[in-house]
Amino acid sequence: MSLLALLVLAAVSPAAVTGAGDDDKSACPGAPSMAVEAACRTACGTQAMYDMCKDELAAAVPDPLRDRDVTVYAVAGEKGALASVGATQDAAIRLLLRNSSLSGEERDAYVECVEAYTTAEHAMGNVLDKLGVCSRDGLAADYKDGLLDIESCRDRVLKLPASPLYAMVLVDRNKAALAFFLGELLGI
Repeated sequence: MSLLALLVLAAVSPAAVTGAGDDDKSACPGAPSMAVEAACRTACGTQAMYDMCKDELAAAVPDPLRDRDVTVYAVAGEKGALASVGATQDAAIRLLLRNSSLSGEERDAYVECVEAYTTAEHAMGNVLDKLGVCSRDGLAADYKDGLLDIESCRDRVLKLPASPLYAMVLVDRNKAALAFFLGELLGI
């Protein structure tokens, strides 16, 4: 795929998916309800992930002490991850377009990251679509597909001597993992 075609495809990706996730409008039948604290304790196995969860959800939902359908948290987590992925993809595109001194290895890694992030955004958009209609069918696979695409980019930039994208990709991976852990609260 040519670089120009790839950049056009990335520009029309579903990074700005909207809709589901507006507090109780995301409530789904049969989903458990809990407050942010309980959701983060249940979903997260490490202190670092728990802290990130509390920060993400406290910023995304009003009154984090109130019990909510965990679908609200799953949507908030996925939207946060998707926004982070979009920002990293934009950074990779800027590097490709504005930095003519990139080595061939760097250029190849960033092109692969843009491709991987385009497919990650598609999978993450599928997650939001399914959460928006309370469908759990194939939800775990969509979460995992997005996460694996991000990890493929991480593996590429990890091999570079020093990449300005590496820290961003690690944040994306952690946010996508958090979104998946929150989705697991739905029993997927």
